[in-house]
Amino acid sequence: MNSLIRNNKYIIHMTLLAIYILWILNLDYFYPFIRFKSLKLNDIFSLCIQIIPLILLINGFRFKHISAKIVNSVVSIILMLISATIAAIILFATITLNVNEAFMPIHNIRFESSSVIVYRSNYGATTDFGITVRQEKEIIKGVLLVKNLLRKDHVYDISVKKLGDNAVELMGKKIYLKRNVYFP
Repeated sequence: MNSLIRNNKYIIHMTLLAIYILWILNLDYFYPFIRFKSLKLNDIFSLCIQIIPLILLINGFRFKHISAKIVNSVVSIILMLISATIAAIILFATITLNVNEAFMPIHNIRFESSSVIVYRSNYGATTDFGITVRQEKEIIKGVLLVKNLLRKDHVYDISVKKLGDNAVELMGKKIYLKRNVYFP
């Protein structure tokens, strides 16, 4: 087992880096695509991901070339600073925010293969309330494939109407849904 890890240190390194980058892209600020049903489980998973830059730093000490070690150390330390900040924000939000107020489902429209759920968000100091509308499909028990359909700030509620088997009307705008969220 040890020789397997030693011989594939670059592959392991690149895999961990890819997981970390995919997690960053999966944040609500960018383009969420996979979520857990439980908000707490999302937070726990996000905190566990924050360990990856430390593993990258440790794994980088086993590189042969000094230049690769230096580049890896600099990149890993920058990622560790970002991770520490993100971990502090997640812990602060978990401790201070009421989960029911932070991201509360207010409308749920069921379709054959997925759901359109409207969430009321309390964004904290920057915005009083906002609305996020997502199409969600459970791919494995507790794991959701998610696509943001609409996000509006300074909105407390929204009008949602089901228009047949694959469309919804959000604030007067017709949105067509794909059966498998991203794929037809």
